[in-house]
Parts: sequence; C-alpha cells; structure tokens
Amino acid sequence: MINAVILEDDPLLGKNLTMMIQEYCPEVKIIAYVDSGKMALDVLPLLSYDLVFSDIQLGDMDAFTLFELLENNHPQIIFTTAHDEFALHAFKLDAIDYLIKPVLPDDLKRAVSRALEHMETRNSTPSIQGSYTVQKSGKILIKSNDELHFLSPDRIIYCEADGAYTKVFLTDNSNEFKVVTMHLKKIEELLPTDHFFRIHDAHIVNTNFIDHIKYQKRICVLNHNTSIGKTQLKISERKYLGFIDFLKNG
Repeated sequence: MINAVILEDDPLLGKNLTMMIQEYCPEVKIIAYVDSGKMALDVLPLLSYDLVFSDIQLGDMDAFTLFELLENNHPQIIFTTAHDEFALHAFKLDAIDYLIKPVLPDDLKRAVSRALEHMETRNSTPSIQGSYTVQKSGKILIKSNDELHFLSPDRIIYCEADGAYTKVFLTDNSNEFKVVTMHLKKIEELLPTDHFFRIHDAHIVNTNFIDHIKYQKRICVLNHNTSIGKTQLKISERKYLGFIDFLKNG
C-alpha cells in the first residue's frame, strides 16, 4: 500500500480526485488532504508518505516554492493542474507525471503505475552509460557515403534511424542532415551520454536543443525549425520514465 497526500485548494476537485484514486488506484491510501501551502508546511513534516498529488497553484503559494521548503526533499510527485506551461519545471522537481485537469482515469492509473515502478527502481544503479570512442578533440568519427567526418557532437541536434543508415541533423542549416552509413545503435555508442538520449527506437536527441515537451502526448519539441515548424519527435512509452529521470538529473 502507498501512503499518499493530496494538495488541492479547490475542495470539490480535491474530493473528486480522492474518489477517483479510491476507485481506480486501490493500492494508494490517501492519508491527508491539504488545501493550502501553509497547511502543507505545518502538516506534511509530521506524516510518513510516499506519494503526493499536487496542484500547482495552492492559493497562498505555488507548489514549487512549497516543495523547496518541505523537509521531505524527494517525494514522488504527480502534478494535477489546469495549466501546461509549468511542465518542464515540474519534472525538474522530480515529478512522476503531469496530469491536466480534468484528470482522466486512464491517465491517473498510468501515473500511479509509473510511481510504483519508479519507487522500485530509483535506488538501482542506472545502466544508460555506454562505451564510446572519441578523438582527443572530443569529435567523433562517422562515415557518410565515401567520406569520413570528424564531427563535434555539439553540432548534432538529433539522429534518426533510416533502415541500416542514420540521418544526422546538424546545427549548421535547419534542413541539413548527413546520411551516415552506420546503424543508429552504433551512433548511440559513439555519442557522449551526458546530453544525448535515445527517446525512441528511431531517434536520439541532443537535450541541449529541447525547446519543450508535450508530456500528455509524449512529444519532444526541438529548437530545430523546418518548413512546417519546430521538429516534433515521439517519446516511446518504454523510454519515457528513463528520459524524464535523465532530464531531471542532467
């Protein structure tokens, strides 16, 4: 059983969320309902809880300020809010998920499932560090057609699988890419792991070029303009949790 608290300044919404959790997430036990930041500062340090369902705006303060002040610095947080502009900030604060009101049952169950998974794995040692070979200059060696290129990873915005080949999109030109005669897996091994992440079987992104993330749709939007707007790449469901952890810890 997971002990959880709800932070919500609207009593009706708080009651509805409590009823949804009781109906759809029986593994979660609500041990407290808090309707203001001040009350949270008084009550939460006295409780033992594993999970927080929190609105962003709590009337007398915002949730980001609250969690900075709380003694429990590493709660599992699921944000429930009517606003989507705080999503990236929310995940930097170790949030498990970011649900837009009105919260749907399937989204709620998915978020709680992620929280359970995260609780089981957060203390394990991550295994995303891969071996890779770089030149002393920091550049990587890639083969494109009949040419060899010594390429600085910082120039790479993202890589896209194209069968046995890979398209490497570069900063030099918004529409430029090199077709590399290497599989995406091999490119992944060459790239430094501090700011590159494989968000999908078909894509590796340079996190320095992330503009924003559409968390509800699992879409990563890059600062890379094309004729139809910024590049939008799908984040696979199985990569999602690891990607969020990567962003939070990066």
